[in-house]
Parts: sequence; C-alpha cells; structure tokens
Amino acid sequence: MNRSTITRYLTRTFLMRVLSVLIALSALLQLLDLLDAASTVLERGLGGSGLIYYTMIRLPMVVERVVPLAVLIGSLSTLWTFASTNEIVAMRSVGMTPYQIMGALLPAALVVALAHFILADQVAPRAERSFVTWWAATELPSEAKKDDPVKPVWFRLGDDVVRIAAIADDGRTIEGLEMVSRDAQGRAIGLLSAARGEHRADGWHLTDVVRTRIGEPLTVTRQATTLWDVDLSPNNMVDLRKPTENISVHRLLRIVRGNWAGGESPAFYATRLHSTYAAPLASLVMLLLAAPVAHGMRRRGGAMGSLALGTVIGLVFLLSSGILSSMGQAGALPAVVAVWSPLIFFAAIGGAIMVYVEG
Repeated sequence: MNRSTITRYLTRTFLMRVLSVLIALSALLQLLDLLDAASTVLERGLGGSGLIYYTMIRLPMVVERVVPLAVLIGSLSTLWTFASTNEIVAMRSVGMTPYQIMGALLPAALVVALAHFILADQVAPRAERSFVTWWAATELPSEAKKDDPVKPVWFRLGDDVVRIAAIADDGRTIEGLEMVSRDAQGRAIGLLSAARGEHRADGWHLTDVVRTRIGEPLTVTRQATTLWDVDLSPNNMVDLRKPTENISVHRLLRIVRGNWAGGESPAFYATRLHSTYAAPLASLVMLLLAAPVAHGMRRRGGAMGSLALGTVIGLVFLLSSGILSSMGQAGALPAVVAVWSPLIFFAAIGGAIMVYVEG
C-alpha cells in the first residue's frame, strides 16, 4: 500500500464522517426549529409546501453554524477509529509519521473550510434575506401586536446620526426623518428633520423640512420640499428596517468603509468582518485538537480519555470564541484580538499537545 492510496483513504473517510455528523446535527436542529414554527406556518395557510420551503430556506443558516462542531466530532471519530483498529500502526509501518498522517488530512480540512466560507459569505446571507422577506409577506394581521409601538430605526451615515420613525416595506418611503450632523470631533453642528421622504430616480425627496444650524446664532430654515443628497438606496433602507444576522464580506466592507449604512456600531461590523474570515479556519483548529487521539495518548490512559480531552478542548474553544466575539462586537475588545486570539491560542494548545505525546 503506497502513500497516495493511504491519503485517498484518509481523505474519503474524514469527509464522509464530517458530512455524516453535519447532516445529523443539521437535521436535529432543523427539526427542533420546525417544531417550534410549524403551527405558525400552518395557521398562515401555507400548508405542506410552506413547511418544505421553511425547512429549505432555513437550512443554510443552520448548517453554517454547526460546521466547526461537525468537523470536531468527525475528526475525533475518524482518528479514534483508526487508532482502535490499529490502522494508525499500519500507516506508520510504511514510513508515515504522525505529522504526515495529519498532513494527509489537511487538504480535506481546507476543502471544508473553503465550503464553510462560501456558505457563510454567499449562501446564508441570501437565504436569510429571502426568509425574512417571505416571513414578513405571509404574516397574518392577527399576529401583529397592536399594543407594541413601532420602533424607530437608528443608524450612522458617515459622521452623522440618523433616526427614521418608519420605513416602508419596499424601502422607498420614509417618515419622521431626523439627522444630526457632526464635525470631526463628534460635536453636533446641525439638525435636519422632515415629515416624509420618497425615493425617486434622482434621489430622496423630503417634504416639510426643517434645517437647524447649531451655533451662535441658532438658525432655523423651513422648506416645503428639498433633495436629500445621501448615498442611501431603497435596498439599504430595507436592510435597516429588517436587519439580518448573516452579512456577506462585500456588504461588511461597504459598511466599514462608510459606503453602506448600518444600524450597529463600527466595532460590531469590524468584528463580524474578522469573524467571517476566521470562522472557516476553526475547522483546521478542530482537526489539530483531535490529532492526539490517533497516537500517543493510547499509551497514557486509553483512547477514550484522549477522545474526551479533545471534545472538551474543542467545546471550550467554541465557547471562548463566542464570548470574545461578543465582547468585540460590544467594543470591549479590539476586533482583531476578539476574533483571532482564541484561534491562535487553541491552535497552539493543539500543537503543543501533539508535540508532547510524540515526544
């Protein structure tokens, strides 16, 4: 048996295990989600086709979240099976070192990471936007809570802060506009308010406009109509009215650069941007954390102990990544530190354990 045959065998087994775990976890979470929403879907008269559409449109968002955990469980299962059946011994007998065995699995892990990135960057954001639009369009009048007031939308537009009382479903009409203009030091220098706004071919047309210049003296100017010269498309308004959790890299870059308005803080979007790049690399960390299961640990307490150790460390990695990411989004930590520090730290832990058990 040559090394190329072993590499193909390792790759095929690893990908099949990861895919099996991914399907199982996704099916379980999707089932729980569907059980919670099935009554609402049926009450809206959408029937069986509505249940199928709900399941399919929500599936990319569910799968995207469980990929790292599926890689961890799949890696542990694959390597534990190889170790328990002495296949690792057979591989080492043909001259493959433990590092070469893990290197043979690396291309497969990179494929999973690339697929995860495409899913998180392209598929999940589109699926969530389609779901939000469909879910809102099929809502029954009886589901709306009449006693709940309509919440205004707040967002940044460059250095300015904007408040809009109501945005139409298509994003082409707004009501209750207030925009506070600020200077480079963040001090308010002006206030623009309008009762209504409508998007036309040449931009936003505001009615019942009041402009206030803050200074000495205070100047107030009233206009019946005016053109609001801002780079805000109706699609941007729709995103502000009903924001989605999944955001593509292209959209995040536009928000960070100020070319697209967002309703959260700059720290939030900077952290999300780094997370989109870093999340697929978690699959490589998970493979590294599972590596000791294949060798070395069996001589120091059994394969079950190393299996449990890999599971615990992997779950702690996911937990710490989530906590630090939340701190980064809140502005408590720099985005780079919040996102990349757990990835680097646990990769170092996995590497150190692997070197230790081989030493």
